[in-house]
Amino acid sequence: MERHIELVSPDVLLLVGGASAKTLLARSEGITKLRGRWFQYESAGMSRPIPALPTYHPAFLLRQPAQKREAWRDLLLLSERLGQAKS
Repeated sequence: MERHIELVSPDVLLLVGGASAKTLLARSEGITKLRGRWFQYESAGMSRPIPALPTYHPAFLLRQPAQKREAWRDLLLLSERLGQAKS
């Protein structure tokens, strides 16, 4: 997966779910602690770090609809960052 990210070299990463967030960020905290905060994703083959935002997985949101408000806040953070990248 890291090589795919290196090849695409996106402006930002949205890490959907705890498994992807923990793996790519090399963190042990759960998704509830990680979500809503920006991290820097880095790997050896990349020329620059990529901002990464963890959020809840859609399957989790189907089981816990009350968490949709938090997921929406995450998407607003992402939208704001993308707006800054275009300026």
